Amino acid sequence: MSTPAEQATGPRVVVIALSYKPAWRVRSYVRDLAEAGVVVDLLDPRIRVHRVFDVEASEIMIRRIEHGLLFNVPSKAFGKARALTVGRPALKKVDAGLALTRRAQSWVSKGIHRKMFWPAFKAIRPVILSRRAQGSAMELDLAGADRIVAADQPAVPLAWRLSRRYPEIRATTALDRKPYVSET
Repeated sequence: MSTPAEQATGPRVVVIALSYKPAWRVRSYVRDLAEAGVVVDLLDPRIRVHRVFDVEASEIMIRRIEHGLLFNVPSKAFGKARALTVGRPALKKVDAGLALTRRAQSWVSKGIHRKMFWPAFKAIRPVILSRRAQGSAMELDLAGADRIVAADQPAVPLAWRLSRRYPEIRATTALDRKPYVSET
């Protein structure tokens, strides 16, 4: 959760989390800091504490193009072809062949998505997200923050850009509780 950022008397930490799966360690880190009285700003697209960017699946053009070419266009083509053959006894073998071809095409499309597109996209996703989020994130007033924490690998480019804008703030990837939480 985000706590108000107006004239905080205690320390302030900005946590950036952009990965797809919410990490337990990030939630635990934010909870521990908040319980210790630290003002925490969490930039996370899933929970919209600070809205950094819209839903990326529909907004990033390369993902829409890939999904359209691998899944939507073949689905529509096979759907139209099967609509012409279903229920016609003379075209029963053609219909069975279309069904088999559709399953094979689906299998190949999923393989291309998982083995070719996704590894390449995972490599460029952090840069895309940091560029998309740069405008929204740069509008945040981080002048009073003590630390910027990139909680996961996709958050590193955005944290780097923020640390360049605010050079007096320490930027790190370590989820270090020691400066803020006393061990009991």
